[in-house]
Amino acid sequence: MLTRLPLKTNRNRLFTINYHYLDALRRELNSFVGHNSYMNSRLFSKKLMFTHELKANNNIEGINDDLAVIEKVISDAKEISDEEKRNRIINLYRGYKYILQGKEINEHTLNNLYNILSKDLLDEFCKTHMGRLYREAKVYILSHGRLDFSMDEGLPYKDIEKYMECYFNYINNGETFADDTGYFIKSQIMHFYLVYIHPYFDINGRTSRTTAMWYLLNHEIYPYIIFNRGINFDSSYDDTIKDCKHKYEITKFIKYMLITTKKELEKEYVIHQLSELSGRKWNSMDYQSLEYFITMGGQRSVLDYSTMYNRFNDKKRPRDIFENLIIPLIDDGTICVERESKNDIYPNQKNLILSLNRDRVAQIDKSEVTRINL
Repeated sequence: MLTRLPLKTNRNRLFTINYHYLDALRRELNSFVGHNSYMNSRLFSKKLMFTHELKANNNIEGINDDLAVIEKVISDAKEISDEEKRNRIINLYRGYKYILQGKEINEHTLNNLYNILSKDLLDEFCKTHMGRLYREAKVYILSHGRLDFSMDEGLPYKDIEKYMECYFNYINNGETFADDTGYFIKSQIMHFYLVYIHPYFDINGRTSRTTAMWYLLNHEIYPYIIFNRGINFDSSYDDTIKDCKHKYEITKFIKYMLITTKKELEKEYVIHQLSELSGRKWNSMDYQSLEYFITMGGQRSVLDYSTMYNRFNDKKRPRDIFENLIIPLIDDGTICVERESKNDIYPNQKNLILSLNRDRVAQIDKSEVTRINL
């Protein structure tokens, strides 16, 4: 059964959603979070926001700054000479600080957030064609960040204020939910609808995803802010949004967000368990290394892992990746060497086939892990 949402389309219809179709996924997520209460804290969300989630929010836009650079910019932005790189990191950092203040989401505060996220990143056309709050010209939307894919248009700029009024009314309608996943679903409807309106020339995606995080934080729904990470590992994000926009029915997008977020929460659960068994304190790079390793699934080689790493980060040589990211996890027993392959990583060092430590994986409650392969 389809439910009409109070969110207008460009055809003067209303978007619809099939909540009943999502019931099983909703129960699955509620059960998982209920069993892992350590995730349901502001400290958990802040730890992720200023490292992995900040990186992921930019990664979705094809921006592959690595965690070491992000942490360097946050601690002392002057250390990074690349001005654009510095701005896009520090802007998200400041945007996250802003949404943690618990302000109501309205026309004024969203404009403040957008100004923070877009500071010194807009070209002259964007700056000269911006109105008081929103764009005053057409905007074309890239798919997968590529010009050779067919492009959508944002909604007509003369109608943006009308659509944004629907958006704010929906956010602040006083709706309450019986479970945390209900709030998450609403946050992702918000995420989708702001992308649909596309009220700005640039930084629309980051603004929509950050506003969804803002809504979750305001309602103390902490574990689910991990959702940006999941989008990176499933390339159907843009296509799913486009399909739902054209059909005016958004169940497919919400299903996508529920599944990808559950996968990331499961990875976080496994990483947490393995870090406890490692006998040492892990840094953010250790967490990311294991996240990529789990995402790959099965047995993985050093060269396969290097390809994975370079897909989401500033490029590094396989030797540097092996010595700095993989060897620490081999040394603490989290990752085991299964065998050598015929190829070399670099002269006199064979490529290695790796796996997670089976004895440690055996200590993890597998009933919690249903969406990823260990």
